[in-house]
Amino acid sequence: MKKNNAADWLYKGVASLGFLGYIPLAPGTIGSLVSVGVLWFAAGRFPAYFGTGFVACQWVALMLMVFVSIRIASRAAAANRTGDADPQSIIVDEFVGQLITFFMVPISLRTVLLGFFLFRFFDIVKPFPVHNMEEIEGGTGIVMDDVVAGVCANVVLLCAVWGYHAVHGLLNV
Repeated sequence: MKKNNAADWLYKGVASLGFLGYIPLAPGTIGSLVSVGVLWFAAGRFPAYFGTGFVACQWVALMLMVFVSIRIASRAAAANRTGDADPQSIIVDEFVGQLITFFMVPISLRTVLLGFFLFRFFDIVKPFPVHNMEEIEGGTGIVMDDVVAGVCANVVLLCAVWGYHAVHGLLNV
């Protein structure tokens, strides 16, 4: 049996968000909560970045995070001794998928709470096409089911925000 070297431990540490993924109770939810916490902090400190003028920057940042998380998840899964294709301790995928939920969404307490629950719903229930992404091998499959869950949650959240504003606008006339 191969021992883990320092690089393997580094990948495992990043993939588990500082080893939080090894907490046995709901590690995926913990990854989502960390993501929401980082988002809430960043939106409070840098509100202009979350405006419409930075959509291209947000898109590039999200795509970079997806590609980096695939690499990290691949290495961490390879260093995992349990043989699981998608070890529960790898939660960087939940972190990134949860962030995708908020792409182009105005950040408020309501949208953050609704987005958190929508992402967790799609990640746990795994309706089509989320479930199909799990069949992809390696780090790509580990990450892509959460990316697609994030996209599904984003679409529903954007529709909810649009619907809220449409109804609110009609009632205020």
